[in-house]
Amino acid sequence: MRSRTAVAAVVAVVGVVIAVGVFLATRDTPGQATPEAAVTEYVAALQAGDRDRMRLLVHPRSDAAAEIDRRLAELGGPALAVTQSTIADTESDATKAADLSGTLHGAPYHTTIWLQDCGGRWCVTMGPSKDGNPKP
Repeated sequence: MRSRTAVAAVVAVVGVVIAVGVFLATRDTPGQATPEAAVTEYVAALQAGDRDRMRLLVHPRSDAAAEIDRRLAELGGPALAVTQSTIADTESDATKAADLSGTLHGAPYHTTIWLQDCGGRWCVTMGPSKDGNPKP
């Protein structure tokens, strides 16, 4: 009986260690699992005025700090109410367009945000690429 209890305890400890490891490895992983989840998180982060949540939605190769600040200043807070979102495919399987509509400060609001596959997850395109070289 003691050996069964010991085995169960070891299995439980291993399970907890694995769960904690997965949580720690993915908590700062950019993007969301699906395009729909990325749009939902984007809107929630804007409404909460949460810069860190916005940062986690951006492709890691983007320099988006200024764009995040701009979007939070213009759209952040409870005045934004998104009532409809439609996600459309593009010519690239790695890019999707999300049309958002609703109200901002009571006035009609509509925008398109671009979603990009970032390592098997979906990120919101914001700011210039850190890898980009300007054309001469």
